[in-house]
Amino acid sequence: MNAAPSGTPRTMTARRSRVAAIIATTAVGSQEELGHALAAEGISVTQATLSRDLDAIGAAKVVDPDGSARYVLDESTSSDTSIPANGTDATVARLTSELLVRAEAAGNIAVLHTPPGAAQFFAGHIDRSTSFDAVGSVAGDDTILLVMRTPDEAAGLCSALLKMAEQRRAQ
Repeated sequence: MNAAPSGTPRTMTARRSRVAAIIATTAVGSQEELGHALAAEGISVTQATLSRDLDAIGAAKVVDPDGSARYVLDESTSSDTSIPANGTDATVARLTSELLVRAEAAGNIAVLHTPPGAAQFFAGHIDRSTSFDAVGSVAGDDTILLVMRTPDEAAGLCSALLKMAEQRRAQ
């Protein structure tokens, strides 16, 4: 699957998640460095878009005691991008339409597929949703495994998410 251009709503959340993850794990001193780090992951982005992304995730530039500058995430922003601060059902509905590529039940496990880099971010919101009662979740780069109590619950979750995505996309 080809990725949509960097500014489209479908990939915006995943890209910002990657920006936050890079800042949280790597000393990044400039937008140019951040752009190169994203390019190494196959994400092409303009300086203007990076600037908007940094603002949206609450990143700020600080100067370390040694005089070097780097971006950091605001304390209200989770440095673990798989744990969103606000996981509301409305947010899950929006993210489902933007990030859910495919959903399929396998026994009591719901297997969800997302664009590359979006699974942990999306799983964090699903984990915090009050609509779904998963036993637990495991998220990789583009796949989420949600363990449900029964096969019927897993099938119901997949059906609900697919329906949610279709309704939001139709609007």
